[in-house]
Amino acid sequence: MPIPPLVPVPQWLPARVPVAEPIAGRAAVLLPLDPERHGPDLYRLFDDGQWEHLPYGPFADARAFCSWLAETTRAGDTLLYVLCAAGSERPLGFFGYRQIQRDHGLIEIGHVNFSAALRRSRLASEGLYLLLRTAFDHGFRRCEWRCDSRNLPSAAAARRLGFQFEGTLRQAMVVKGRNRDTMVFSMLDGEWVRLQTAYRMYLDDANFRPDGGQLRALADFTA
Repeated sequence: MPIPPLVPVPQWLPARVPVAEPIAGRAAVLLPLDPERHGPDLYRLFDDGQWEHLPYGPFADARAFCSWLAETTRAGDTLLYVLCAAGSERPLGFFGYRQIQRDHGLIEIGHVNFSAALRRSRLASEGLYLLLRTAFDHGFRRCEWRCDSRNLPSAAAARRLGFQFEGTLRQAMVVKGRNRDTMVFSMLDGEWVRLQTAYRMYLDDANFRPDGGQLRALADFTA
């Protein structure tokens, strides 16, 4: 195998970690996740099947779920948000950043947990667009998406969103008594230059019917 060429990164400065503050879009708004405030409402959104491919859950009750949220949000490399419709503070799901490595410009979108009604919706797509835009606006050069190799809907979502499949980490984890292989996807800052235009075209009001149905899918724009 030939040695890859050396690629200098001149005048590199570490990325800036996003501040825990609301991020507003056209139809969606992201609010920093408050476990006490948002936890009970989030818990009611999910059934036990929600946690099948995740290292955590299901939870015995709302108190256990809120305790997990509190512990997770305290991690120094994690920043979580709830996703709401614009003009509302009722959470429809949560997601955010993890594995934030500002010195290398690396950030991962993780803990993606959406209610059934939110999946593959305009709100969900705009929420993920807002996360990506914020990450790259803060100087990150690589955004990752990782999922259980058995989680085919998550892998399909990564591709639909414009992430590139890089490979599978074999025997990456032991989760709930079984082996987990992890699929790794990435999006680079240079690719975002094109992809953000695709997102804006998809999210434009002209691409949606009065009932909210899309005319063209996001994958049509990001392909």
